[in-house]
Amino acid sequence: MRLSRLIVLLLLLVGVYEYRYRILNGLLGIAVIRRFVVGNTLKMPGVRKKLFTTFLS
Repeated sequence: MRLSRLIVLLLLLVGVYEYRYRILNGLLGIAVIRRFVVGNTLKMPGVRKKLFTTFLS
């Protein structure tokens, strides 16, 4: 029983890793999730500073 659960978990992880960009594009295609991710990313001072210096230069 434990071995089969481990195999299923490993297969799931491999699948997520292999299709990670497709999954990310699908999630970011939803406006609410995209707004949440962008809003929280811009709250990080290092990210915001780097982006705004690039935009304003």
